Amino acid sequence: MGNRYTKYRYFLYKIANRLRLVEGKEFIKAADATIEEIHSKKLDDWGPYKNLIKWLEEKKAEVLKKPKVKGRTFDPFEIPKSGVGRLALFGLSNVGKSTLMNAITNTDVAVGNYLNTTTIGQAGACTYQGVTFQIVDLPGFLDFKDDWTIAKQIKRVARTCDAILMVIDLTMDIDRQLTFLIHQLEEAKIFIDGKSKYKLAVIATKGDLPGSKKAYQKLLQKVDWPVFPTAANNAASLEELKKSLFNLLDIIRVYTKPPREKPRLNEPIVLHRGATIKDTIQKIHSSFLTRFRFARVWGSSVEFDGQKVGLEHVVEDQDIIEVVLR
Repeated sequence: MGNRYTKYRYFLYKIANRLRLVEGKEFIKAADATIEEIHSKKLDDWGPYKNLIKWLEEKKAEVLKKPKVKGRTFDPFEIPKSGVGRLALFGLSNVGKSTLMNAITNTDVAVGNYLNTTTIGQAGACTYQGVTFQIVDLPGFLDFKDDWTIAKQIKRVARTCDAILMVIDLTMDIDRQLTFLIHQLEEAKIFIDGKSKYKLAVIATKGDLPGSKKAYQKLLQKVDWPVFPTAANNAASLEELKKSLFNLLDIIRVYTKPPREKPRLNEPIVLHRGATIKDTIQKIHSSFLTRFRFARVWGSSVEFDGQKVGLEHVVEDQDIIEVVLR
């Protein structure tokens, strides 16, 4: 059985080379040739090849439905920004990025045990305690094809994000994955002389599978960045991951309280950590600055609840603020 899986893996590598650099009618032609090869070699009686044929048919259908934008070329990696921050999933093929994406966002990304199930950039909304940020699922790298054209698009989109999340599969070779991904970050000028202007972290996937605990400990010894362990079928680990991603973005929530009214706890104002009362007011309405007298604050940034503060007071996460105007 092991030899059969090895041959299947090599077959995937071969068709990856065949399909990666073609699109449109050429992709359909190459996909049909692959399906015909599977049938002619009588491989279609085995489950993995059946699934591969199904995937190829689905991809052909996607190509036929792909929109044609008049006046310019359709860009499958053009992803409008949304939410209070943007984080990219950055990893090799089949490490569990799309499964993770489905688990923590509002999307339904195709997943499968074959190379590059994800072939375009896809985005989803991840919400943690009322705050929504964007997760971008990028195609997985093929480390046997370092000059793959789509790799350039992956790195281009990664540079538009606030944070880059290296997704490491705990059931695969840790050193191989880290070496390749760090090289890609260096090639993209994201990681220079051991430093990055982007926030970096590692998501360790498949933490519920045999051998993952030992691999996780090895990973911790290899990197200096935050490492977030996950298991797609563990709700607690996924919620903890959302919290970690929120903290990675260095953002806070504050709430307003009109005089003599209750705080508006269902309407958070999102700010970068280190923001002041002045920054908060500018989010509410900049004209309030000319009429500002003082603010009262309830929360961890003050010594006592209801303390009066000025414009330069630095607010903390979940502070409640009442602005008093002239």
